[in-house]
Amino acid sequence: MTNQSTTAKEASERREDAANDAPVAPKAKLAFPFADVIFGAVGVILGLPTLLYPFGRDQGLYYYVAREWVARGSIPYKEVLDHKTPGIYVIHALSIVLFGQHQWSIRVLEILAVLGFGFVLGSSLERVGKPIRPGARGAGMFMAALMYFGYFDFWNTAQSEIWYSGFGICALWAAKRIVKTERAAFVIGVFAGLVALTKPPGATFVIVAVVIFALRLRREGQWATRPLVRHAGLVVGGVLAPIVPVMGYFAIVGALPAMKDIVVGANAYYVSHEAGAHGTIDKHVSWIFNVFAPLSGVFFLACVVRLGVGIRKKTWESVERDATGLALVLAAIVAVAIQGKYYLLHWGCLSLPLVYLGLATFDGWSARFPMWARHVALAATMVLGYAGTALFDNAAIVQRDTLDAEWKYHRGVYDARAFHHRFQVGMIGYYYADSYDIGKWLEAHTSEGDNVTVRGFQPEIYAVANRRHRGRFFWTTFLTSPFRLYRREEWLAEDARDLELYPPKYLVALSEFHEGLDSAEFYEKKGYVRAATFPGFVVLASPAAAPSPTPP
Repeated sequence: MTNQSTTAKEASERREDAANDAPVAPKAKLAFPFADVIFGAVGVILGLPTLLYPFGRDQGLYYYVAREWVARGSIPYKEVLDHKTPGIYVIHALSIVLFGQHQWSIRVLEILAVLGFGFVLGSSLERVGKPIRPGARGAGMFMAALMYFGYFDFWNTAQSEIWYSGFGICALWAAKRIVKTERAAFVIGVFAGLVALTKPPGATFVIVAVVIFALRLRREGQWATRPLVRHAGLVVGGVLAPIVPVMGYFAIVGALPAMKDIVVGANAYYVSHEAGAHGTIDKHVSWIFNVFAPLSGVFFLACVVRLGVGIRKKTWESVERDATGLALVLAAIVAVAIQGKYYLLHWGCLSLPLVYLGLATFDGWSARFPMWARHVALAATMVLGYAGTALFDNAAIVQRDTLDAEWKYHRGVYDARAFHHRFQVGMIGYYYADSYDIGKWLEAHTSEGDNVTVRGFQPEIYAVANRRHRGRFFWTTFLTSPFRLYRREEWLAEDARDLELYPPKYLVALSEFHEGLDSAEFYEKKGYVRAATFPGFVVLASPAAAPSPTPP
């Protein structure tokens, strides 16, 4: 018996040695990088047009807070007021540190992030220990770029949504692909902490990752009290790893009370008093699926059918993969519903789950076909599906309109003014061309150290002018909106004090108002003098900067 075992062992070792010594076919060696590089390169190309995008109001706000933080040490919440959790400011600050104070800096970082999240999606299809099919990572990059940059324009990109959903996807990757379960648990927690810092409703994505990880622990025989407690502790430790340094920093600089007051107090008032888009949740879900149509319908139905087939055939690995895709879609829907806002920008979190559905669909349905045919089919489906959006009333039309403007700008059909005018949201009175003109006027009539003040919600003007407001209230929505009355009197007094202590050389008011904090008349009573007018705006010189009357 011993001799037979020894002989079998030796034969097995000889077979392993022969397999290791066998030459690798060049085509098999090149198949993986070639498909991934081609798909990834197309993804990069799809993201490049965003480098010409200007800021909308939200992006201008995040940029201003981050710029003042990085360049002048002004602490968010304490010295510059906005109401988001700190993650989005850290992201914008990182883009400024890496690429400088430009409107395109965040776009570069976002392109890298979208491609990275797509790469992770392609790596998340298979369970731990199983190889990723050639081209899956590149396909994820290509599909993520198309499903995000192809459907969301300048106004709806560079928001929090792609980041918190991407961090949630990374948590899923850790749950499925990291070999050591202890390490996987900690990494899941780290990405969960990043989700919490960026936008807490994104915890729905983390829940999906945790459920998948729990199923893995059960599958690997670690479904007992002690290993479960150990892994849970590692997840919690991972969550704290990014949160503790960030919160510790704000504690050291004395900004935690202001952060709590704004993020918790002001936001609670804002959420309970200012309604988002009206209508039932099924109406909003139907609308966003129509935005992504026809690809959303194809991916969703194919995944549902595959799930049913897998359950019937009891192919549980396939069932888990398809169920994960549907769970990610549900996570995105619930994350948006928690916020009670259903604007297009909030649905940016749905892009990556749809990519997972698409990848799972192609990985399952085309398994019997040659690899090259699978790649061609995927590319053709994505291109034809995106072209098919012309048949639907959806956001991709807006995106193509933006690309048309960029093409005309490069060809010289549009000058800079005409190009800037294409970036607008007329229903809320946002016209980037006017903001750009005001910003350049302020830049030309002030020096680098001069202060300016812009009333209303037009932070992009500060970015164009490269100027700042001394005080927390560089925008006035929390001082004027009837839905944001939190600490109204106290904050009005603080704003008035800042204007007295640090009078701006020029102040930009809104011409549509003739009384109140945003009107030119309000400041004319304080001695400000009209210096210039632009569509929708009045520029006033402070009493100290106003020219002396011409003697008779």
